[in-house]
Amino acid sequence: MTSYRASLIRSLLPLQRVAQGFATIPSVRRMSRWTERLYSVPRDVQLVTVPRGCLTYEWLIPQSIAPRQVLFHVHGGGFVFPLYNPSRYTTAYLAREARTRALLVDYRLAPEHPFPAALLDCVAAYRWLTREAGYQPEDIVLTGESAGGNLVVTTLLALREAGDPLPAGAVAICPALDFEGRGTFYHQNDVMSHPRFAMLHLNAYRGTADPRDPLLSPLYADLRDLPPMLIQVGGDEVFRWGAEALHARATQQGVRATLRVWPGMWHFWHMYAPWLPEARGAMKEIADFVNLCWAEH
Repeated sequence: MTSYRASLIRSLLPLQRVAQGFATIPSVRRMSRWTERLYSVPRDVQLVTVPRGCLTYEWLIPQSIAPRQVLFHVHGGGFVFPLYNPSRYTTAYLAREARTRALLVDYRLAPEHPFPAALLDCVAAYRWLTREAGYQPEDIVLTGESAGGNLVVTTLLALREAGDPLPAGAVAICPALDFEGRGTFYHQNDVMSHPRFAMLHLNAYRGTADPRDPLLSPLYADLRDLPPMLIQVGGDEVFRWGAEALHARATQQGVRATLRVWPGMWHFWHMYAPWLPEARGAMKEIADFVNLCWAEH
């Protein structure tokens, strides 16, 4: 049973979903600037920017943390939103919960920079972290929500194919994986994300690429030898089928993958932590998984 607070949020979100049915990418970007006012980095978390050419990485450093471990976090936003405050806030919350620092990865945005631009930027950021910033792969866990969840898995694939050492684990939060709208994509009762709205973003990133390219949609990839993986998805959300399909494929190919479907939840409910009990619980589950990955190394 969902909490009273979840029921309250659910009663307010359908208006947003209706508006999304008519949204364009420029209107979505204007809306993202408005949400900046609702979120901010917690005062006890230090924000440090690292310019890297035309992009910027951001450190989120809570107080009293393990100095050698790091979350490598890839933000969501449908491949078209810039790195913005809701993602900073939720990543800072997770970093505090896991008692570690986090590196937020900036990447080029679609449709101006379609696939594989964002993927290449994530690979470059991981290599900067391991080759220049001095972090060991076994001390890194990749995390990401929505589009970032896709990029977490495809970054692992690209690194494996290039022979790079892989991190200790990965967390795909509500990952956007299916670029064809299969399964239950158009039939979920997701009050946060309209399927047309989601597909608008997916198509912007896909560009002219084959929707079944394994580095675009890991539902078609060889997933063998990837590190332990936690996949979280809402029971009602638009991306549920893709998350379930990824878990099935990963386990069939020998990956130690855990799927958690949160009943009654919509896309990326985590952004309501700590007010929403289900968001607090999901964040704690991620933090526990992250720390288990490090404990096993």
